[in-house]
Amino acid sequence: MTLRIGVLGAAKISPKALLVPALETDGVEVVAIAARDRARAQAQADEFSIARVHDTYQDVLDDPEVDAVYNPLPINLHLPWGLATIAAGKHLLQEKPFTENAGQARTLVTAAADAGLVLMEAFHWRYHPFAARVAELLAEGVVGEVRHVAARFDVAIDPADDVRHGWELGGGALMDLGCYPVQWVRFAVGAEPTVTGARMTQGRPLVDVVTEIDLEWPNGITGSVHTAMDEGRPFAAWLEVTGTDGVLRAENPLAPHNGNRITVEAGNLRIDEHVEGLTTYHHQLAAFRDAVVDGAPFPTGGADAVATMEVIDAAYRAAGLPPRGAPVD
Repeated sequence: MTLRIGVLGAAKISPKALLVPALETDGVEVVAIAARDRARAQAQADEFSIARVHDTYQDVLDDPEVDAVYNPLPINLHLPWGLATIAAGKHLLQEKPFTENAGQARTLVTAAADAGLVLMEAFHWRYHPFAARVAELLAEGVVGEVRHVAARFDVAIDPADDVRHGWELGGGALMDLGCYPVQWVRFAVGAEPTVTGARMTQGRPLVDVVTEIDLEWPNGITGSVHTAMDEGRPFAAWLEVTGTDGVLRAENPLAPHNGNRITVEAGNLRIDEHVEGLTTYHHQLAAFRDAVVDGAPFPTGGADAVATMEVIDAAYRAAGLPPRGAPVD
């Protein structure tokens, strides 16, 4: 069986996240696309051999030759078009962050579960062998008993970028970037934290451009997350796990295909590794195909998405800002 995918929008992320991997992955074909600007949809269709350009998103959902949908629309459109996809009986690969807030996430997860459809959040990093190697080392106890986890993801994003800097579109550094390090620390500990504090610097009103979060787990492990998208911010992406015996540091868990490194310093133990693999997006697409076609398990499903959004919501509240999509007084 070939998994036939339709695309909502002509997002900049789509070529590397889906369209190129689809051309290079067995058992997958992108067959339909629609965008507000039909010319942009047509351009992607021409470049990536997509058979049909539809006039509307709903036309993609109604296309009988579409089995699954990729949704890279702005965050405020994740819930409505996610629900519409489920209502149309299509499996869904939903870009991160999953929705504007945890309540929306629960609504979408329930709809997919009731319909018996695959719902995957596109946290592509989780599907690369790099993530599996980090998990393996931690399971082996190379740092001893984990005491503290820290993660950081910073990228300068143009303040004129409405999608990431606009409150009404679900923008904010924590939403667009910080969802990654929130998931990295949850992944490293293997349990859900409590937000004990958060500090945010606003750009536009209600939109964080620099965020710091303090975390704690029931077993006493502490954690910190830093994310920033302000002008001039240098790139940073790493996860660090400190234990009773030493420290593991994972460089570039975001996109390990663009360079990665895992180091461990624990007593006399020294590890310095590079993990090979395809792009994270190739691995993710293969996992999505296997989930739909064969019912294979996958790690970034509904429960994981809700848990990530719960941390994000709690961080906004701790910093005195409303979660995205929440009423504003």
